[in-house]
Amino acid sequence: MSFLQPEFAGFFAVVCAVYWVLPAARWQNVWLLLASWLFYGWVSPVLLVLLLSVTLANYGAARLIDRFPARGGQILGALTAASVANLAVFKYFGWFTAEIAPKFFSPERTAAIDALHVVMPLGLSFYTFHNLSYSIDVRRKAVAVRTDVLDVLLFGSYFPQLVAGPIERAEHIFPQIDKKRSFEATRFLSGLALALWGAFQKVVIADTLAPYVDLIFGADHASWAMIWAGTLGFALQVLADFAGYTAIARGTSRMLGIELVENFNHPYLAATPTEFWQRWHISLSSWLRDYVYFPLCFSRSVQRWLTIPGTGKWRPSANSARALLITMLLSGLWHGSTPKFLLWGLYHFVLITTYITVERRLPKHLRDAGGWRWLTVPLMFCWTLVSMLIWREPTAARIAEHLKLNPFAENADQLIVATSMLGLCAYAAAPLLFALAWERWLGPRVTHRGLQPVAWSVGCTAMALAILASAQAQPSAFVYFQF
Repeated sequence: MSFLQPEFAGFFAVVCAVYWVLPAARWQNVWLLLASWLFYGWVSPVLLVLLLSVTLANYGAARLIDRFPARGGQILGALTAASVANLAVFKYFGWFTAEIAPKFFSPERTAAIDALHVVMPLGLSFYTFHNLSYSIDVRRKAVAVRTDVLDVLLFGSYFPQLVAGPIERAEHIFPQIDKKRSFEATRFLSGLALALWGAFQKVVIADTLAPYVDLIFGADHASWAMIWAGTLGFALQVLADFAGYTAIARGTSRMLGIELVENFNHPYLAATPTEFWQRWHISLSSWLRDYVYFPLCFSRSVQRWLTIPGTGKWRPSANSARALLITMLLSGLWHGSTPKFLLWGLYHFVLITTYITVERRLPKHLRDAGGWRWLTVPLMFCWTLVSMLIWREPTAARIAEHLKLNPFAENADQLIVATSMLGLCAYAAAPLLFALAWERWLGPRVTHRGLQPVAWSVGCTAMALAILASAQAQPSAFVYFQF
């Protein structure tokens, strides 16, 4: 079930109506778990088998780690290997049958492999990482093991963030589900406004941009201006699409009395590559930082195989760069199975390491000066657009072809198309800029003057009308559903 399906409105209304009259936290949790299973198994109940398998595997592994701490590393290693193998089979099977199998097997054998029809289950990447973090945190003693299977099942299956995040941590969710949630009108209305804002971003901004972006990248002879105007459109589309999903997830969860972590913080205002990853898909980047990058940097067992060959010494800067390379390549593989996503991860690695290298060589007064954001933010956004081009195009050859285009070889028709696309981008960016202004300046002033109820009513009504006016008969799937 998708947040944008008409059925979801009825589903969520029933969930809320029952949820808020239940007398205790345990009954609320049981009801949320049943609702989550119905939400995920709406299209295909078979998918629940995989979700339950992943969740119960982590529940059992965490219990074993707690009971046999001396074997905790081995248990966690086996669980991680099984989780990665499970994810790899579903995520890369299509790429294997299309690209690898024909090179090593006969056409008949390739057709037989393809006939297995292994498809990527919705949200597998998200809930695999989500559940695995619990077992890792138990091993690190960051959270206490849960003996009640209901708690772990709800943590692993909670429907607002199940399909496309944000990727939550046990230390944030368990304290919230341990206590009974009481209805608060102000909180409920705040969640409703946040969910409407998310739907507005998806339907009015992302879905409006998507067909025009597809037309530009599908053109046979797109010019330099057309490609970069289309890339700008794609950057806005992806941001509105995924930030919109996150806003709906956080809003619906807030209406149920449970807060989810923020996943986007105006990433295109980042001034540096490291700041970008602190603002974009925050739950994934922090997951990779805490569970991949830091262990690669500081684990002694990892240091032995990351040490520069022939030196016999641990060199922190060189080997931390190697750890960063592995982390960014894994980030690329998480986003997709084709080689272009490895290129995407490699690009971000080069961007980050280049920035760190240059920053270390700058005079201290330049590094500490905050007045350079007027220059560094637009520059960083340009580098971000290159990464979006890598993401959008299917092959490295197409990417190279676009990068080699002559910016001065434009005809009148191509300039008209590019200008029209830029105008559409301005239309799409206007609500995002207004949301920034509201968050930074207008909202606090409205609240201070006691006009918040009026602003809430006007804003929600305007967003609802815009959503209804822009809604398509068949809304497009969220971009991150494919991951």
